[in-house]
Amino acid sequence: MVARLFAFLLAIGAVFGDQSRHAPVCKYIPGDAGWPSHKAWQGLNTTVAGRLIATVPIAHVCHNSGEFSAYNETACAELGQAIQVAGAKTLQPQPGEIMNPYFSNLTCSPFTPVDTPCELGERAVYSINVSGPADVQAGFKFARKNNVRLVVKTTGLDYMGKSTGKGSLSLWMYNLKSVDFKDNYTSPSYSGPAVKIGAGIIAGEAYAAVNAKGYRIVAPECGLCGFAGGYTQGVGHSQLTSAYGLAADQVLEWEVVTPSGQYLIATPEKNTDLYWALAGGGPGTYGVVLSITVKAYPDGPVAGGTLIFNNTDPDAYWDAVGIWYSKGPSFVQDSPNNVQFFVSNTSLWVFAFVMPDQDTSAIDKLLSTFLPELDSRKLPYTLKTYNYTNYVENLSNSYGALPYGELCPVYPVLGSRLIPKAVVLNETANKGLMDVYRKYTSDSGWFVGCSFIDTAEGGSVRAKHPPNAVNPLWRESIAYCNPNNPWDWEHPEVSIAVKNQLSGEFFPAMEAATPGSGVYLNEIDSLYTGDWKQTMYGVHYDRLLSIKHKYDPHSLMYGHFAVGADESVIDGEGRLCRAQY
Repeated sequence: MVARLFAFLLAIGAVFGDQSRHAPVCKYIPGDAGWPSHKAWQGLNTTVAGRLIATVPIAHVCHNSGEFSAYNETACAELGQAIQVAGAKTLQPQPGEIMNPYFSNLTCSPFTPVDTPCELGERAVYSINVSGPADVQAGFKFARKNNVRLVVKTTGLDYMGKSTGKGSLSLWMYNLKSVDFKDNYTSPSYSGPAVKIGAGIIAGEAYAAVNAKGYRIVAPECGLCGFAGGYTQGVGHSQLTSAYGLAADQVLEWEVVTPSGQYLIATPEKNTDLYWALAGGGPGTYGVVLSITVKAYPDGPVAGGTLIFNNTDPDAYWDAVGIWYSKGPSFVQDSPNNVQFFVSNTSLWVFAFVMPDQDTSAIDKLLSTFLPELDSRKLPYTLKTYNYTNYVENLSNSYGALPYGELCPVYPVLGSRLIPKAVVLNETANKGLMDVYRKYTSDSGWFVGCSFIDTAEGGSVRAKHPPNAVNPLWRESIAYCNPNNPWDWEHPEVSIAVKNQLSGEFFPAMEAATPGSGVYLNEIDSLYTGDWKQTMYGVHYDRLLSIKHKYDPHSLMYGHFAVGADESVIDGEGRLCRAQY
């Protein structure tokens, strides 16, 4: 059932530009007459100095049939446990593996019967272990010459499956692990400390490196997330967004190889259109990023803490949750503050107050008008506050030990919605949003994770940033919120039903409660049915499409909901094909 759904639900694609009228309509997949010969693949392996890796699914030890089967009962049991307990640590170092279970499509899994054939499915057939720009150039050249689909994979935490594709060649960026500090970076737009970070660095590694040098940077809260790839190209939120801006606002340089093979450095002053598009215009679209250079900030004390109150009286509880949202702007507006919390049918749990360069008295002040609201409704609460010497101490206390952390869900059914300030400040609109939360969290498993942030332009706290492609709807928002429901490995059909509920009911209700707003394009479910061009890219879409066509004239880069995606489709056998108009 899942296999049939997959082909139907991924009807989206990439641009094929100025290709000849005789060019194939679809990319080749194994079994097609035009699929590259073994000799051709050997030639590519020689070109990249032996760094071409043929994919063997990690769960081949769990099956006794299919091309890759090598059943080992003990190894399979250990793998299933590792995937559930240490998913990122288990799967990220594997070049062809897929972090999102939906896109693995049960083609080779520890959680399916042993006699289920082990097949590649949507995994790349081969991966180039990228060591520098020449490897990326070789991959682009081979993909174009041989009409093979090309994908880019860093850590693989990929909610929309952009790093997957049947019959694809993958550019695997995981081993680009460089971190280089520049204490006195100077350019026309910025002077100060900076750090150049390779595309294979995950957030936890980046935090450890900059913390050791006495700096902090705007990076993912989840240590397991990649940094220079999809996160920053797709806007990038952080616990430090209110203090310094979004991740895309931090970039000083993009080191990039374009699909036409150009090796470029894009800055606010050089290759400016490419710089603009990469900074918020979505990953896997305009070129392959090898590294980014971003602003670094002197580290210092951070006040942190937690707050929890439970649903002991449903009407009083949801009334209090609504008041919490209405006070969100006052918590963070024109300040460095960040407040992250979960809302469920049982409790509101603030798992992280983040108050850079402040002490706990700032949290007491922030809550001074809210805690009396809990008291008046007889809702007991627990508040704990802490003074930390630096940012990583606070982050680790909230999210778990680096580099991977422990809090972030690795395999969720997940969406995102930007919550406009105007909604939470309007009593009627705010209540409408609370009604949506109350209705859907009453179902077992659903909760909503949110972060209060200040992203408005022109404030006194943050320095100005160069122009970029960040959807302006971010600047009007006071929070981003993620409906979550854990993936059920043992019963994937349940999770497919949950995905359909999110895309068909829950998310449309959130959109109706926040009209005219947008989404975080990195954190949206693959079955999303909204106006993706508007909600993800907004007024920038047409300009981004023009830049896409300029730098990728042969449409070598494609991604689900990426700019230009509707110019291709996936056929019934999984081929990426030009859309026929």
